[in-house]
Amino acid sequence: MPLFQRTQQTITVTVLAGTFLYAAIRYNIIKGVAWEHFPLFISNKAIALASVAFIALSYMLGPLARFWPQTMVPLLPARKFFGLLGFGLGAVHGLMSLLLFTPANYPKFFLADGTLNVTGELSMVFGIFSLLIFTAVALTSLPSIAASLKVDQWQFVQRLGYAGLTLVLLHVITMGLEGWLKPATWPGRLLPISLVAAIIIAAALLLRIIVLISPGTYGSQKNK
Repeated sequence: MPLFQRTQQTITVTVLAGTFLYAAIRYNIIKGVAWEHFPLFISNKAIALASVAFIALSYMLGPLARFWPQTMVPLLPARKFFGLLGFGLGAVHGLMSLLLFTPANYPKFFLADGTLNVTGELSMVFGIFSLLIFTAVALTSLPSIAASLKVDQWQFVQRLGYAGLTLVLLHVITMGLEGWLKPATWPGRLLPISLVAAIIIAAALLLRIIVLISPGTYGSQKNK
């Protein structure tokens, strides 16, 4: 089995196990949320974080390969897998959120009359448009569509993912900023999942900025 496939499997299992374990510890064990809510409510948080981690990783591998080519270039074939996996998990997160999206589950997003407040509306708008962007990116990752595109066209669509990541960042900032500013209320002083997601996204965007400032090449024809 190629190195990138072994590493890909290890990273996948580690991220999924880590996000679910973190969510369970923070919410079920420390905060005291009933375990009956783990299958959907808590799992949705873990899936959202895993989605962000995989998509961000798919965009971080390219920039990292520019600076550590010997180590990172062999892992570049895993970008597509992580990107599509992250997109799939993001779609699942969207569906699960629709099932859960009620004033009882997310009171901070609703007014007293049961309609969305500005926080709820902005958060949903950012989430919906980010999912649309990543849908386009995922479609151009399919071999039949990728083959029909010129390299510059393919790169343009793939790089739209940075706009998608920015929208996800706005999504989590809108929904979580108030809680981020109150660390004393964090269960076990563990970072909110939305803040962890924001840090991951910020790292991916920062790497992109560094690459734009200090461009380099690493011998791949279609690079992000």
